Order: sequence, then structure tokens, then C-alpha cells
Amino acid sequence: MSVAKYPVDVGDKEGITDAVNYLLSGPSGLGQNFQGFADYLPSYLRPSTKQPWSLPITTGLNPSIYLDIPINNAFPCDTTGTTTPSQVSAYIRLDFTTPQATAPFQYGDTLNIINVVDDGSGDSQYNYPGYLVFSSTTTYVILTYKFNVYTWAVYISGGDVARDRMNDFLDTDCNARVTVEGPTTQVFISAQINLAWDIIVNTPHTYNVIVQINRSRGFPSQTPGSNEFLFANTVTVSERTFVRPGTSSGAEALEAIFTTVLDTPSFGYYWYILSVKFAMPTLVAPHDVEIGKVVTGLRSLTAQVIKQ
Repeated sequence: MSVAKYPVDVGDKEGITDAVNYLLSGPSGLGQNFQGFADYLPSYLRPSTKQPWSLPITTGLNPSIYLDIPINNAFPCDTTGTTTPSQVSAYIRLDFTTPQATAPFQYGDTLNIINVVDDGSGDSQYNYPGYLVFSSTTTYVILTYKFNVYTWAVYISGGDVARDRMNDFLDTDCNARVTVEGPTTQVFISAQINLAWDIIVNTPHTYNVIVQINRSRGFPSQTPGSNEFLFANTVTVSERTFVRPGTSSGAEALEAIFTTVLDTPSFGYYWYILSVKFAMPTLVAPHDVEIGKVVTGLRSLTAQVIKQ
């Protein structure tokens, strides 16, 4: 479609068509379909890829990005944590060597099991990544591996259960959804976030903190009766990378600001979200630098449609 012109001459079918299309696409100017999020109260960045993306400071959960807990027992169980009559089950229970102050994990967390010594029997040993948390207390955690039933090996000694969300992008609560009506329509995005986190340095090494604005396209759910959207085709709209020294354990902080981000995604329903990653040079634990609790302070993201 060409840019609508004024005045439109009598008999100018193309001009009339362009003018009508321009009117039907909505009012021109800045601020149509304005959406956003803003908060100044501190919250923890939740180490998960699922909502909610933040946890209140008063949470009883441990929100550390990297968390490694030694265990002294592992066995197949039912959903209550009771030992099954045989080594066959879809669930396993891991007992912590030392009781935790609060339940360290919650339903849906993704955990890894490492360093367990077992007898190698059955069709599944314990040392694998990608377990899902079914439930957790201060003394043990119940896990499942894709909810499949296995004959588990017999536990002998040692082991750790670990949550490792470093080197992964974690979404924040700063997000907005907008509708783009045409190929010449732009989306103006601005965002900012204050981050503060704890680090443990095992071996001094620089690491990166990467903050991105990402865009995903929405598609109507195929579930009958559902009004929700599924989001895919994620692309990075803007990014800032901060190089940190990683020389000593303690506390770190930074502020990331995006002021003039323009995006032209064309027709569609889009979700913009601010994401954070702590990128480590060692991809496999134990990491040179390990990230504990991450606090998000003043933060916001706004997206507004600009029709040209």
C-alpha cells in the first residue's frame, strides 16, 4: 500500500483504496496499543523458564541461580516419598545430607544429579540432567524423569542435586504484548532494569551479564475453547553485554537501560520481554564463578505502536 494522499481526486481508485485502508488501520501517530510493566519494589529473579518470573523478597524458597546440595541417599518412591516395594517407579527421592533452612526447590524446577555412586543395575542410573521437581521439603526432594517408569539402580554413596540456570536466558517480569497492523508500522520499546546478585568465585575469571529485549510472535492456541496464544519465532531486538571481573566472592550490581529501540515486525501479535543471562566461561559445573540470589530492583518495559 502506498502512503495515503490528500485530497483524493474524483475517479482516483488507487487513492481512494489507499485512503480507506489507512483509515481502517487505526489512528496515526504515537502511542496506539500502548502496553508495559513497571515496578520499583525489589524481588528475586526466579531461576525458571516458566511464570511467575519473579519471587517476593519474603519468599520461603531459595531462588539461587546456581544451587548445589549434597545428598546421602537416593531411592525410587511414590508421590509421598515412601519407598516403593521394588526399584521400579516414575519417581525418586533424594535425601539431603544437611537439612535446608527452607525448601530449596519447587514444582517444575529442572535439576541435575551428579557424582552418585550406584551399582549400575536396572535400566536407569541416577547421574543425568533434566529431572523435574515434583515436590520438595527441607530434608529431601522428589524428582521425576519425564514421568516415565524406570527400574532404578541401587544407591551406594555420594552425589549432589543441583539447579544450574547459568548460561541460560531467564525472563523477567518486564514484558508487554502489542498488535501490529501493517508492514510500515513500527514498535517503540524502552526498558531498564537494576540487578544485584551474589557470586562465589572458585577460580577468578571474567564473565558476562547479558540483558536482551526479545520478541516472540503469538499464534492462537489450537485447544478447543482456549483464548490463549502460543508464542514462537523468538528473535532478539536489542542487547547489552556487561563484562564483569569475577575476581572475588561477594556482591555485584549493574543497571541496563534501553531508550530508543525501534522494531518493524509487520502484521501480527507480539510479545516483548526483557531477559537476563549470566554467561560463564565454564559451561559445566562446578563453574569458575557461581551466581546465587539475583534481586531485580527498579525495572520496566514499555512497548507502543507507531503508525506511519
